[in-house]
Amino acid sequence: MEKEPIIILTHGGWGEGLLKSIKMIVGEIENIHEVVLHPEDNLQEYIERVENQLKEITWTEKLLVLTDIKGGTTSNVALRLSRDYDILALSGLNSAMLLDAVMKQAAPYTEQTGLEILQASLDNCQILKLPINK
Repeated sequence: MEKEPIIILTHGGWGEGLLKSIKMIVGEIENIHEVVLHPEDNLQEYIERVENQLKEITWTEKLLVLTDIKGGTTSNVALRLSRDYDILALSGLNSAMLLDAVMKQAAPYTEQTGLEILQASLDNCQILKLPINK
């Protein structure tokens, strides 16, 4: 059975390094596609490249799209395309978010799954501090 697809939208292509890191943790991963926003891209070109990627894949319920920066071009493109495609878009891409999304790839993505992935990402962000020995 093919795993549900994940689309990653990033500025400058740093998602490739993130994918390599996730592979170190879980082993081989599949059906994850990054569409990079390059500095020389104009908005229409980027929208077309993302839409072309969407047309090449199939998904069950919602297509999970992870974007890097809330309010940035990548997120705005995901929102714009959600008018025509059944997209579940989450912003703030980080390793915990992607790891949890990969671990949930066997089942269709739903609004509830999106909330769980977002929560995993938030739970991972903490101030790390050891107690002071007295």
